[in-house]
Amino acid sequence: MKNFFKKVIRTFFTKKFLEFTILGGINTLNTAIFSHMANKIVQENVATVIGYIISLTIAYFINCIVIFKDKLSINGYIKFWISYIPNFIIFFLVTFITINTLGLPQFWATVLAAMVAGPVTFIIMKIFAFKKSP
Repeated sequence: MKNFFKKVIRTFFTKKFLEFTILGGINTLNTAIFSHMANKIVQENVATVIGYIISLTIAYFINCIVIFKDKLSINGYIKFWISYIPNFIIFFLVTFITINTLGLPQFWATVLAAMVAGPVTFIIMKIFAFKKSP
């Protein structure tokens, strides 16, 4: 049990996780803004997916260049998207439930979903998408 807590501390109490969290905040804001803009044309749940796709593409560039200091590549972009599948599932379920069941505004549903899915995504990205990174 002691080793487990040490691993958690070494994973989440790092500069890289702090940077990832800050980027996550920016990405959440991007998702909320792009979703809100798309919602003027399409239904809320569809708009959420559109905003998510746009902001995730921006996030790939920032993660590559700033956080994980990796080269941009098609292979890296695909791995990045694959590593975000669990995030997307959590994100979509949380936003779907909070918008459709709880009546939460789309912006706040997006923020809540990002807070829930962020730590899971960091671990997956660190292990799978950017495994060369320190």
